[in-house]
Amino acid sequence: MNNVQTQAPFAAAVYRPDTDDRMALLKFVERQKSNGVRIGGVLQQALFNPAGEISGLDAIDVYTGQRIPISRPQQNPDDCGLDVAALAETTGVIRQAIDDRLDLVVIEKFGELEQDGKGLIDEIFQTIAAGIPLLIAVPEAALPVWLERSGELGGILSFDEDSFQQWWLGLNPDA
Repeated sequence: MNNVQTQAPFAAAVYRPDTDDRMALLKFVERQKSNGVRIGGVLQQALFNPAGEISGLDAIDVYTGQRIPISRPQQNPDDCGLDVAALAETTGVIRQAIDDRLDLVVIEKFGELEQDGKGLIDEIFQTIAAGIPLLIAVPEAALPVWLERSGELGGILSFDEDSFQQWWLGLNPDA
């Protein structure tokens, strides 16, 4: 994938199933926090059972560190285990970041719900409309939908910490 650097105030961090460092977004967030950047948003962390299989998913409030359990195993294997109330809590995290006028919002989620115009999509575009820089993780397969929804106005970055840092420094040369 080309690493297109742009001064767009929002960018898609595009990843593939074989992306080497899926922790790059977390590393970038921690680096910015240590540099005094007021950063908010939501990251995701998979939970694993003793057999090494994914057993759940937590959303992590970037600003407070609070964990929100958004998916857990269900008794009925046909149920997805997604906690709709917890998903609603993640929308509150993004809205709070907007209300607080943070320096940067990071969202590790442009999933099926967002692709269908649901989930965090309103908060994603409210962040952009508020003029707060946004970095959002987008699966490569969903990039066409992201480009359509965003009017092809944002940047597209490789999923690595250096690309994220270059984009951020392009927005904040004094950072």
